[in-house]
Amino acid sequence: MKKDFIRLSISLIILVAIFYIFQQKQIAKESITYFPIDPTVTFPKANTTLTFNKKRFDEYSILWESNSSINKQAYLRQDMSLLYANGKLISTMGEWRQNTLELSEEKTVVERESNYLQAITFHYAEIHDTNERIFSSQKISADNLYVINSKFESTPLSFHTPNNLVEKDWATTLDKQALDYIDYSYRQVLKKFHISAEQYDTKLLLTELTKFNDSPLPSFSKEQSAKILGQLTEGLYKNYFLGIMKEDGTIADPIGSSIPVILINDNHLLILFTTKDGEPIVLRQQISTL
Repeated sequence: MKKDFIRLSISLIILVAIFYIFQQKQIAKESITYFPIDPTVTFPKANTTLTFNKKRFDEYSILWESNSSINKQAYLRQDMSLLYANGKLISTMGEWRQNTLELSEEKTVVERESNYLQAITFHYAEIHDTNERIFSSQKISADNLYVINSKFESTPLSFHTPNNLVEKDWATTLDKQALDYIDYSYRQVLKKFHISAEQYDTKLLLTELTKFNDSPLPSFSKEQSAKILGQLTEGLYKNYFLGIMKEDGTIADPIGSSIPVILINDNHLLILFTTKDGEPIVLRQQISTL
């Protein structure tokens, strides 16, 4: 009887521990939340890299990595990574860890077609100070890679920046393919929701946001821009990365969606894209710079 009681007690402890770990993971899973920026927290390292790996038969693989570190320990570190091929989302990565400085993740992606690959990572930190106040810090990193896969070549041609006429021709072709698809999707959203693009001062692709790590968004200060980007990251995480709310109320996987186009004016921004099945989506974010 005593042995049975001990076994039962141990089993209950294990179950409680498993439930607690699962619960904590679920809490942290949706915890990219904008808090006032802590200017003392910096990212000495924040990188996203795409590396051609190998070819096997008609397929090739890409090693996709992101890593970052901050200068002081954070209550929570979390990264959100997106990988696009020719304008469409093909894969995502998300990693989180508590009470740490560094965060790294990697994934091997297998493809067949020639692709213009674009990866972007939103690096996030939640910081709690000694007075129990909560702050955040953020940085964006990105990388791109062109891969031309031909059945007549044993190894695909791959490069980050074109360095000769052949690479420049391929880059021009793949750039146009991606931009044509993004523009088509963007215009579908404008048409469905009767949006006038002329009412917005700034138009950006999501994959262009790295340029605003150290420079302000047009018409905003650096401090205002940091707040806008922080709130944008939170919105993308909850309404895009974790799933897209469709018009019929169902949640769609973001895989297959187009690279979002961001329109900004002085009091709000719009995030425009289409889902895998072509449904136009618009997300709206109010801009509060106070």
